[in-house]
Amino acid sequence: MMLCRPRFSLKKMEGYSVETIPEADIIVNANETNWNLPASIVEEVQRTVSKFAFNRYPPMHGEDLSETLARDLRVGANNIILGNGSSELLEKACYAFGGMGRKIAIPYPSFSMYGEYVQLADSKALQYPLTLEGYIDANALIAFCHKHKPDLLIICNPNNPTGNFNSLQVMEQILARVECPVIMDEAYMEFAQGEFGSSNLSTLSLLGKYNNFMVFRTFSKAFGLASLRIGYGTGAPQLLEIMQKVLLPYHVNGLTLQIAQIVYANKKEFGSRIKLMQRERTKLAQACLDLGCRVFPSETNFLLVQLQGELAFALATRAIKEGFKRAASNEATAGSYVFKQLLQHKIMVRDFSNHPALPGALRITLGRPEENVQLISALTNICQEG
Repeated sequence: MMLCRPRFSLKKMEGYSVETIPEADIIVNANETNWNLPASIVEEVQRTVSKFAFNRYPPMHGEDLSETLARDLRVGANNIILGNGSSELLEKACYAFGGMGRKIAIPYPSFSMYGEYVQLADSKALQYPLTLEGYIDANALIAFCHKHKPDLLIICNPNNPTGNFNSLQVMEQILARVECPVIMDEAYMEFAQGEFGSSNLSTLSLLGKYNNFMVFRTFSKAFGLASLRIGYGTGAPQLLEIMQKVLLPYHVNGLTLQIAQIVYANKKEFGSRIKLMQRERTKLAQACLDLGCRVFPSETNFLLVQLQGELAFALATRAIKEGFKRAASNEATAGSYVFKQLLQHKIMVRDFSNHPALPGALRITLGRPEENVQLISALTNICQEG
């Protein structure tokens, strides 16, 4: 009989899963963009595919895309790293700077995969708490790092799933006073207020000032390339040199590299979408506030909406009368109930209602304007029913 002995850290892990319904009409649960690529870019991609050499390995380090990014970010091409989404870069950073007996500080509540990557790297996760409003308290985080001495610090800005954006001044305060390498996960930075494509809100503007951090970005959100899995990073040369050692050769496929280069060269085409989503974010937030929900301040392409107070009590009471299983609190019961009701309307959001720090919360990605109208209508009918 074969003995199957996986690494100890894998025994405690559960597979990553997101509830889906194939027939959903409105899919706003994964922070994708609900628009496909602009038609002009699709045409250019089609011309590229018709000439693509499928029989050849891609550039070993995605040199062409790296050069395009480097010119725009005003860094050297060898100061760019690429990955299968920024998620791969986060995972590899945990391998590079973590390991047995080493500690990695991650925000809470935040992206659930941080903890998984830390565990895969046989490292110890140190969760540092965000404020009740979802922001980073710079002084508290600095004190946390001085006390616990992590080998790597991960910051998610804007934060997922709360959506909060922390100012550049707060980020610089942290970079100036912590002693370990820092990852700035800026997957949603394009949605922050300000001119699309500008770096005056991002730690990218601090690249020449500090040598202890890297910035990771993705094409999956603002650029709508979630299906192709492509992300990039830049930062301190000595940190990038270490990262290159854990990235496999040819690890990003050639077609993805070429399409990402086309998209990035035409990034101004996405500016109007960003502005539209910012307007839709304001409309959806107000609609949820009018219903009695708590809405976290967001600078992303999603909102975290929390059912609470009288609304949560009313929804939980109705849910239990309808035979719905009671959760740990009125908020959690209400959130789970609304999630299931939205599924019946063929609307898929992300259910955080049983999260210990976010009871009753639902994360709603911004859809197209007509989808947002339908979502608000369905949510209003569910919350005001009876």
